[in-house]
Amino acid sequence: MNAADLRIRQVEAFRAVMQRRSVTRAAESLGISQPAVSRLVADFEANVGFALFTRRQGRLVPTAEAYALNEEVERAFVGLERVAQAAGQIRERRRGALTIAGTFDLAADFLPRVIASFAREHQGVDVTLLALEPAAVVEHVGAQRCDLGFVAPSVAHAQVRLEALGQWALRCIVPRGHRLARKRIVNAADCAGESFVSFARLSEPRTRIDRMFEQSGIEREMGIEATLAQSIVTLVEAGAGIALVDPLSAAGAAARVAVKRFSPVLPQTVHVARHAEQSQSMLADAFVHHAVTALARLR
Repeated sequence: MNAADLRIRQVEAFRAVMQRRSVTRAAESLGISQPAVSRLVADFEANVGFALFTRRQGRLVPTAEAYALNEEVERAFVGLERVAQAAGQIRERRRGALTIAGTFDLAADFLPRVIASFAREHQGVDVTLLALEPAAVVEHVGAQRCDLGFVAPSVAHAQVRLEALGQWALRCIVPRGHRLARKRIVNAADCAGESFVSFARLSEPRTRIDRMFEQSGIEREMGIEATLAQSIVTLVEAGAGIALVDPLSAAGAAARVAVKRFSPVLPQTVHVARHAEQSQSMLADAFVHHAVTALARLR
């Protein structure tokens, strides 16, 4: 005989009888009739080519061959149960791995919070977070070295599809006790003559902030630059000046600096980068959902 001669229902009936030592109880466990179980076992015996049970005083007694065969059957069913378990875990998003790439500022605070929220609902999923320059984030996605990328601002790439998740407005942070700490909203004009801690030259947020002040005709005292929002927060806390940063970085530092709304509003769009041709997993979609929820809370 070969594998094609076997029928899974026959093997299930044989296994049920081996476990319960009774056609009646085997039928109950399988949800079929006793004659159906007897027929399946008889067909299985015919296929394997030897007797599997003998009857003694009305009881089914497995043969030595049945015990030997059952060892393989159990191993096979354990494998099937593992497949079913794995499928359930994947369906419920409790199994798998994700590699997430984000720009330095997003990877410093925003994405770790999203990952923590995601991990609470999807235990058993491994998540790796990479902090990269914006161009490197989309390059990793395009080369399929990560599952998702998060960038603000957007960076074009032939193999990457960008999707806007939402916007957040930059916040003004000032040292505690600073004259602007008493204001509910800090205006561009309030920053005239103030020492200003800036993002690195030629970075997207720096360019947008500088353009806004130029258009408003406001001059600031420029001197200190930093690449990361977290570094800027620390500099402001130390009294080096005032700054504009993303709201999540500002909220995380609310105990250290005064956080104020800023006018005019400077919105920054957060994008998720996906491979243009690769289909997304349910895990990746679930992670994006958590990111969207986090952005909605910020707004």
